[in-house]
Amino acid sequence: MSTEPITFLKETFPQLFAKGVERLRAKAAGGDARAQSRLADVEGATGAVYLEVEGEGEVFLALEGGAMTVLSSKPESSKIRLAVAAPGEALRMLLGEAAAQGELEEEKAAKRAVGTASKNLQEALGTDSLLFHVVVQDVPELDEVTIRVGLNAPEPPAEPKFSATIKYDDLEAARAGEVNPQALFMGGKLRMAGDYSRALQLAMQLMQKAQAGQL
Repeated sequence: MSTEPITFLKETFPQLFAKGVERLRAKAAGGDARAQSRLADVEGATGAVYLEVEGEGEVFLALEGGAMTVLSSKPESSKIRLAVAAPGEALRMLLGEAAAQGELEEEKAAKRAVGTASKNLQEALGTDSLLFHVVVQDVPELDEVTIRVGLNAPEPPAEPKFSATIKYDDLEAARAGEVNPQALFMGGKLRMAGDYSRALQLAMQLMQKAQAGQL
């Protein structure tokens, strides 16, 4: 499995997403109510994703009916639901570490890949746009890394409406499921700046759906 960012995003990630959907469908067909709800959430997600590997290239993906396809060119701005940009060296390091820790093994990685599509998230956001930066500090060998994210935005934002700052070790702990973002925020380890009120509102809506078994 390649840990080169462009190759991973164009080839490996769509394959993992397809395997994740396939497994959800198998569980749903067997009567698993949670899988049925999650499958409906994934299959209902639509639109395009714009991924920029800074200094190396761009990848465009499309979602429709639970299928992810790679586009040959940038889609219409109105169709882009998510736009993300990150430094190539940071993505390469993270993919390499994930592979070394076994997190890119098919079952784990497929589950995470399919978790990136959500009709509930799209409906909760509506027509609003969220433009923000995630700043990760104390990254090994790289020091500080900025990830630019736009929800309902045609491209990653150069100037964010708000930012979230977190240390690399705390981010890794959250990714491993050892701590949740709410605990990091309450403990001052996830620091927010700017107008992030809509982001908090969106997070609360999704948490309520998750508690109700809709996610």
